[in-house]
Amino acid sequence: MEIIFRQMPHTYDEVVMGHKIWFPDSIESDVISATANSFGFTPLTAIARRFNWNSRLIEAASIACNKQQQIAVVSEVKPNLLLVPATKGSDESSKFLIKDLINAADAVKADVLNFTHFGFVQNKLPKSEIIQILKVMHDNKEKSTIRVVIWDIDYRFKNEMIELWKISKH
Repeated sequence: MEIIFRQMPHTYDEVVMGHKIWFPDSIESDVISATANSFGFTPLTAIARRFNWNSRLIEAASIACNKQQQIAVVSEVKPNLLLVPATKGSDESSKFLIKDLINAADAVKADVLNFTHFGFVQNKLPKSEIIQILKVMHDNKEKSTIRVVIWDIDYRFKNEMIELWKISKH
């Protein structure tokens, strides 16, 4: 699977308020993965607004996803949505969830996955978590339907992401 990093710009208001308001979709993506947080001005809310998804459906799916601590597939929306529960910051949790995400993407026959989880970062990049995710993607020996991952990265963290990419390949 090829990984393409896409820098995500933000408006001045988004940065100052800490609220994500808009989402530039990837026309190549047939599946979007996002963190299951639909309350307030979150990236998931911006994505749902961009595609005019039913907010009650997205909220219910987010709650269920976080409660069960596993990937939720929302196939009632287009493009398909894969919700990832909020992580607890552990490396084992990150490894399990990225493997679960790859399996869920395969189940919906994802070709191009838009991985939005680090497109709007509030404080600092969760470096250890990102390295674990990248290592699983690099080491994925299983045949996957995912041909390309479009990985959104907050433009403010481009240089840090370049370093994490290098570290993850070793």
